[in-house]
Amino acid sequence: MTTESEQPTPDYSAVRAELQAKLDKLVTRVEGIDTDLSEAVNEDWEERATEQEEDEVLAGLGNVTMREINQIKEALHAIEQGSYGICARCGTHIDPARLEILPFATTCIKCA
Repeated sequence: MTTESEQPTPDYSAVRAELQAKLDKLVTRVEGIDTDLSEAVNEDWEERATEQEEDEVLAGLGNVTMREINQIKEALHAIEQGSYGICARCGTHIDPARLEILPFATTCIKCA
């Protein structure tokens, strides 16, 4: 018999698999961005200017992707530690609907 404070640990294996698949996809994307950014500079100055603009956009995408990768890694770590789905600020359970929309949420809606 479990008390209210001793809730059974939810099975997050499906969430773990989904997060791992997304992580793998994002890592591949970052590797592609890194490859594009490391290409040789074009000799034509007009082409170089265009490439520089594209590189700035790619670098921004890479930064956003790296932030998402870190959030996913933290969520996977929380699943392993048994703290996934618990608000980092107030300690209450995060609404499953919130986790479904934002699987790497670390706070409940009240603390967000």
